[in-house]
Amino acid sequence: MKPRCIVRTWPTLLLTALSASSTLAADGSLGWQTQTIPRTEAPAPNPATPPPPLNDLERQAAEAIKLTNAFRRRNGLPEFKEDPVCTQAAVDHARDMAQRSYFDHFGPDGSSPTTRYRRRNTAGQRVIRVTENIARGNGTTPESALQMWLNSSGHRKHLVGTEMNHIGVGVANGSCFFSACTYFVQCFSRWP
Repeated sequence: MKPRCIVRTWPTLLLTALSASSTLAADGSLGWQTQTIPRTEAPAPNPATPPPPLNDLERQAAEAIKLTNAFRRRNGLPEFKEDPVCTQAAVDHARDMAQRSYFDHFGPDGSSPTTRYRRRNTAGQRVIRVTENIARGNGTTPESALQMWLNSSGHRKHLVGTEMNHIGVGVANGSCFFSACTYFVQCFSRWP
């Protein structure tokens, strides 16, 4: 008879244990609990911070590109697209000439427009050709630099040609002829 008692009481004990655990869960004293985590909205993205304002030399470089493209439009030519690698190479060369007081397409270290472009081309932009225009003078402005280039047949060919399709400009202040001087470099590149 005892086995019958055990058989009958086991389901009762189990049922009692299950109902006890649901009672414990209901009053929050059981270690295993199901919790609903309130849904929270994702934080709003920070508004895009505006780019920092251009300094005076960067404004002059941007103006030189604007004037160059206006000249090309007036003459029925396609505008140059901006090439950030050309811009970096042009800034490097303008600063180097300004700091060392020289004026040449080749740097004292033997660098050329192509080697300066390669040095800055860390993303591997494919280009077919790179060339440049340079200008300097006391009080040189984007307008006067463009006029100097247009008055020189060697420099003008880059401005009126269709071989190049991208541009970057660098401007730096230094000295030349024993006085203050501004250096302008136009870097041109041909993308496939």
